[in-house]
This record gives sequence, C-alpha cells and structure tokens, in this order.
Amino acid sequence: MPRAFLGSTSDARAVDTPLSDVFEHFPDALILADGEARVSYLNPAAERLLGLSLNNTHGHALDKVLTLQDGETRHPVQIGDFPGQHTPFAGSFHLLVRNGGGAIPVQCSVALTRSGSGATAGYMIVLRNASGLQQYIDKLVTQSMHDEHSRLLRRAELVKRLWRLLQETDESEPQAFMFLDLDNFKSVNDTAGHAAGDLAIRQIAARLKDQVRGRDTLARLGGDEFGLLLERCPAERARQRAVQLHRAVESYVLRWNGNSYRLGVSIGLALFKTHQHSLNGILAAADAACYQAKRNGSSGPHIQEIELD
Repeated sequence: MPRAFLGSTSDARAVDTPLSDVFEHFPDALILADGEARVSYLNPAAERLLGLSLNNTHGHALDKVLTLQDGETRHPVQIGDFPGQHTPFAGSFHLLVRNGGGAIPVQCSVALTRSGSGATAGYMIVLRNASGLQQYIDKLVTQSMHDEHSRLLRRAELVKRLWRLLQETDESEPQAFMFLDLDNFKSVNDTAGHAAGDLAIRQIAARLKDQVRGRDTLARLGGDEFGLLLERCPAERARQRAVQLHRAVESYVLRWNGNSYRLGVSIGLALFKTHQHSLNGILAAADAACYQAKRNGSSGPHIQEIELD
C-alpha cells in the first residue's frame, strides 16, 4: 500500500507494494484521506483533475483540497453528504471547482472505512470527469424541450413554467397568457404541401419570437397553435403585445414555387394574477377567448381578451 496511506510525509509517492501501481494507472481520479479527513494520497489522474499535486496537498484538510457544488443550485456539497445518500439523478452532475478557477461536472462516489469501534477510519473518493456526458445529456434535454420544426419550446415546458408561476406568493403582480391559432394554415398545407407548411411554421415562429421579451415563454402547442406566457406584464402592455404579434403574422407572406400565401392569426388573451386561478382555468380561458376571436372572422377583431380577476 502506498506509504502515504500510513501518514508518511517524507515521500508521498513512495511505494511499499505493487498495489500502488493500480492506483497510479487508475483512469479516474482517486483521493484517499484518513479518519480526520486529511488527504493521504492522490493518484496522477486526481492531480490532473484537481490541478494540484500530492506533495502540496498531503496532510491538508480534505475540504480545502476538494471543493464540490450542486450542479443545479451551485450550493457547496460536503463529502459527508454522500455516504448513504440515494437521490435520483436530476439531469446535472456535481461540479468540481478546480484550482485556479473554473468548474467541471463530475461523477462522484465516496466510500468510508471504519475502525472496530465504528468510527470513521478513512475516506476513498473517486471522481470521473463527466463533461462529455453532461453535454450529451444537456443536448437531449434541449431536444426534448424544443419543437423540431419551430425551434420553440414544447407545450409541456410552457405548462410547467405557468405552473411554477402560479406557486409564487406575490399575488399583486399582473400576468398574462395568450393562445394563438393561425388562420388559413390548413389551406396552405392542402394547396402547397406539408413542406411549405413546415416552412411557414418556422418563419412565423421566428417572427413571433422577435416580438417577445426575454422573460416571456413562447411555445408551439402543436400544429398551427402557439402559446405565450407573459410574466409580470400589465394588462395594457399585454394588449400591445397581442397587437404586435397579430401584425407580425398578418404581414407575413409565404413564397413557395412561384406562389404567395398569406395567413392570419386569432389570439385569445387571458389576464390574471397568481394564486387566484388554476392552471387549467387559465388555459381554458385563453382557449375560449381564441375561439371567440376566430368566430368573429372578418366582421370583428381577431384578438379577444378575457380578464379573470
């Protein structure tokens, strides 16, 4: 076993048995600490990952050498939090804060050794660089959240954000939700084909996105329908936004195989405050207002408002 395990400070890399060869060539970062949580050994992979050498860390407190954060909250994570912990994977790994700055995602496992009395005799910590895996997971999450044609968020993500908004304790701030349904879209699909329809969806989605604020959530609900959540948005500003979105679609022209196609949009605007209405109630109100706007046809406005408070 490496002499460093036994507390030697004369040569942290000295070796008494061939077992150290396994640690030296172990592909993952391995950190060993004694019962007082002081570093006794780093393998070369750990030195590279931490940006620290064994000679500079031997005998130092583990929490001064290894700094971990929660991948979601960025809150500090202590090694003592790991043993016996069985929490579901939340989509992001722990973050290792490296010497000199920067943080990288890592998979982390901790094993304890105990003395005959049951006291902690030592720690074995294994870290694996998860940068590539985290990027792959992030890509999958992004793909699952976004519609492949419009590049907008999907319905599920919009509903989730509306639900979160409704959990807020501040009931004084105005909120708004819009339901948008394209007019004449079916005729474009029937006349020019689905490829032309897909192009129209992409181009109209881009136009709608140009009209919304960064804090707002725009999503494709499916087919030719869109939803927009406007957080902390006064009623008059929500009305202005609805007019801007209406104009953005009305001024759009689809050019396909030498032909031009125009589309319209019917908009249902629901005004509300948090905690006073249910999620389903808000969605149903915006849908009903949009249906009424569509029924108005050429004889009336294509924007219908409903105030829930």
